This record gives sequence, C-alpha cells and structure tokens, in this order.
Amino acid sequence: MDRRGIAEIGGLSLAGGVLAIAVQQVLVGGIDWVLVVGLVACVGIAAAANYQARTKHAAQVATEAPAVTEDNYEQHGRPTAGDGGVPPDDTRSGDDDR
Repeated sequence: MDRRGIAEIGGLSLAGGVLAIAVQQVLVGGIDWVLVVGLVACVGIAAAANYQARTKHAAQVATEAPAVTEDNYEQHGRPTAGDGGVPPDDTRSGDDDR
C-alpha cells in the first residue's frame, strides 16, 4: 500500500478514535478503552478495504478505457447539435400550433 493509503487509513482511524472518546466522555462520563480500540480497528479495516477497492477499480477502468488520440477524439465525446447529434434545446417542435 502506498503512502496515501496509509495516511488515509491512519487519519480515518484516528478521527474515529477521537470521536469515540468524545462521545463516550459526553454521554457516559467515562471512557471504555476496549470499545475505543475495537472501533478504531473496525474503522481501520473498513478504510483499508475501501481504499483497496477504489484503487483496484481505478486501475481496471484505466486499463479498459479506449485510448483517445488526435485521430479518434471525436468518437469519444458527447454528440452535440453541430455534429449531427441531438438537436439544440431551443428549437421548436412540430406540435407547437396551439
């Protein structure tokens, strides 16, 4: 895992731990450290799984995407009114004779 992933997982775990401590202190008046450690571990595992899924998906999309070059860039864009695509929104339709 790269530095960005480690920083993201560590930051989310730290934020989850601080939030768990603050909520317990406010609501209960004491801190259950076993619960805090468990919540931090769960947040870290979920953040790691999320990061890996996002990076794998981005790599898969990058490998499957067609290469856009100067010769074929018009094929990969959205059709516009000037390209023979959809008509512009301000044109009148045929049944406006009311």
